[in-house]
Parts: sequence; structure tokens; C-alpha cells
Amino acid sequence: MIESFVGPLHRWLLFAGVVLVVGVAAWRTWIAPAATGRTDESPPDDGAKGGPGPDSMSGLERRAAGAGAVAVLLLLPVWGLRMYAQVQEFRDPFVPLSEDLAFLIREMFWGWVWVGQGVVLVGLLLVFMGIRMRPLPGATPGPRAEGNGSQSLPGLWKTVWVGTVLLVLTLSLSSHAMSVPGNRPLAVAMDASHTLAAGTWIGSLALILLLSRPIHGYAPPLAPQLRAFSPVAMVSVAVLLFMGTILAAIHLGEVAQLWNSTYGRVLSAKIALAGIVLLLGLVNWRKGLPKLSSEAGRRSVYRRAGLEVGAAALVLLVTGVLTGTSMPAGTH
Repeated sequence: MIESFVGPLHRWLLFAGVVLVVGVAAWRTWIAPAATGRTDESPPDDGAKGGPGPDSMSGLERRAAGAGAVAVLLLLPVWGLRMYAQVQEFRDPFVPLSEDLAFLIREMFWGWVWVGQGVVLVGLLLVFMGIRMRPLPGATPGPRAEGNGSQSLPGLWKTVWVGTVLLVLTLSLSSHAMSVPGNRPLAVAMDASHTLAAGTWIGSLALILLLSRPIHGYAPPLAPQLRAFSPVAMVSVAVLLFMGTILAAIHLGEVAQLWNSTYGRVLSAKIALAGIVLLLGLVNWRKGLPKLSSEAGRRSVYRRAGLEVGAAALVLLVTGVLTGTSMPAGTH
């Protein structure tokens, strides 16, 4: 009973954490630079009440790195829980536990991927903490701080992307994509692209909501971030739908299995919930963006975006159940 609960739970937490990490990298790469150039929402008294100061996006960048570090810290116990769940499925009661663990880690491909995932998580944590602890531009006098900020920070974020892609690959290398004969590398690549697109969309939106909460009396700019997020979200959704459709066709084989098999029924539930998330996003895009110039409009958009992220969390929960469900017999 406990094992049947631990499996979906650890997969849900794993997916949610990875999506947020992808969102942090995507925010820094595409949203923050575009939002910096927008001046349609400038909070009064910027920096006067302990906020990040005139260079507000730099302050948000540090907070984003902090959010990434927290996400990785939360993923580390989930990483351990993943091994626990695997041991419970694999456990032979007639041999010592140490033998089962040694076999899983040394002899099985899953074990190598699991170890690699732990290494990537520790590396990402160190990089995020390095970015988080850097001083804001101009906070430390002298050319050294300014030079380091302009030279090493982009390199650190490139390292974040390397770690993020590797982290996503560890999920795909343990997914149903690995059971596709002949086209396994292509299936793994599509599965990884699907996850990266989901993180770029939902992960970056969740981060924007988190970063836009007032701190020390300072309200970070929400409207510039959402306007910069909009085109990124549209591209991400297109990739998500395209890859998801192909993967569903590969894993099912025929449309009737959407309701004739357990895997298909769980997938159908995921598709239905994803449709709700898309609908919420569409409403916010059509009705919310034009009203971002007013305070009431921003509050309304913020609430709807929160519902969008909450519904996406349910999609990830169903995904956790789906990845633990056997595919229909004879699919591959």
C-alpha cells in the first residue's frame, strides 16, 4: 500500500522540481532580457524601501537563482526516495539489502542513470548558489566586481543549461521512451524536448509569479515579465503539443487504446487536464495581457496565472501515475 503511494508521489515531486529548474533557466535566457527592455511598468520609489534598486532585473536574477537552488535542494531527498521506490519494486527478500542496492547501482542501466542524476543535482546546486551569492552590479565598489559580473555570470548560466538538459535526460532515460525498439534515441530526444517545453512554459510562469511577490515593500515588475513570457509560452506550447502527439502515437499504437487500456485511460485524463491548462493560458493571453497597465488588471492576471500553474501541477501528478503504468501489450 505504501509502495503504491510512494511511486507516484516521488515521480510527481521529481517532475515538478525539474519543471521549475527548467523554468529558471528559461526565464534567465529569454524572459529576463526581454523584460529588462520594457519600461511600461516602473514601480514608484524603486529601491527606496529595500528593494533590489534601479537594476531590478539583476535583483530578480539573484532571486531566480535562489529559487533554482531551493528546487534542487528539494529534489535531493526526492532523488533518494526514487531509489527507495525502485528497491521496493526490485527487492528480493532472500538476499541482503546491500546486494540488491549494489546490483541496482552497478549492474543496471537505471542505476547508472540514478547516480548520474545525483551528480547533476549537486552540480546544479553549486552553480545556483554561486549565482545567488554574487553581489548586485554596483553593490561592491571597484572594477573587479563589475568585471566578474559581466564575464563570469553568463558562463554560469550556460552551465545551468548544461546541467538542466542533463537532468531532463536522466528522466527520459528512465521513461517509456527507453522501451521503443529501433527508434529509442529519437524517442528519448522527443521525450526530453517534451519536458523542456513544459518547463519553459509552466516552470517559467511559476517563477514569474514567485518573483513578482512584493519583498521589503518593493513590488517587482509583473507586466514586463508576462509580456516577455507570452511569445516564449506560445512556442513552448507548440513544441509540447507536437512532441506529445508523436509520443502518444508511439506508445499507444492505435486510438482505441485511449479507452481500452489502463495506460490509455490515464493518458486521456492527462490530455483532458492539459486542455484545461491550455484554456486558462489562452484566456489570460486574450483577456489579461491588454489589462496589465492597471493594478486591478495585474491582480486578475496574477490570479488566473496561479490557477494555470495549479492545474499544471495536477497534470504533473497524473504524469507521475502515467510513467508508472505499463503500456498496452503489443504496442512495441
